[in-house]
Amino acid sequence: MIRKLIKFLIVLALLGAATVAGYALLFDLPVDKTEITISVTPLGQ
Repeated sequence: MIRKLIKFLIVLALLGAATVAGYALLFDLPVDKTEITISVTPLGQ
């Protein structure tokens, strides 16, 4: 009984991981690209 439960949980975890990976690959949303500029001054000046 316990072995069946453990096997079921392992299969469920693998299916969940495959679902997350498939979602990440197939439904990848575009990223909004914005340019960020930061002025840098040397130390001691």
